[in-house]
Amino acid sequence: MQFKQAALAAALVVASLSASATVYNIGVLPIAPAVYSNTVNVPAGAFSDTYNFSFPLTGDKASASAVSIQLNGLLDISNLKVDLFDASNNWIAGGAVGTSSSVNNVPLVAGANYYYTVTGTATGAVGGAYAFIASASPIPEPSTYGLMLAGLGAVGFLAMRRRQG
Repeated sequence: MQFKQAALAAALVVASLSASATVYNIGVLPIAPAVYSNTVNVPAGAFSDTYNFSFPLTGDKASASAVSIQLNGLLDISNLKVDLFDASNNWIAGGAVGTSSSVNNVPLVAGANYYYTVTGTATGAVGGAYAFIASASPIPEPSTYGLMLAGLGAVGFLAMRRRQG
């Protein structure tokens, strides 16, 4: 009888440590200042969540972050990591591993499909939770480039005058 109880307890422990995976469909990635955000609770153990999206036609670069929500040992995530892939499963960029992870300002092809993965291990007594946020930056207006070139020209002119004077 004790063997059956021990086997049942072991099976419950193994089941609670099994991997968790959820797929979220963002649709078209919003352009900043708009953002996609999601707060996710995960059971104890390893997890790998996927966020599918299409890059907007007027987008320039993509960014995303995930942050572990820690609550006095009840909720905790270790080894949190964000990665970015194209639709052919080619890795494009990844963030550092820790209690937060970010992928910032990655140029992507307008209209193409991509996905982020958020992975980690929930180590809290009741699992873990994290907040995820993603957006695209808009394509800069031509006037932005004009102002930048004018500024560089002014800096060059001042440097030339200092050399001559």
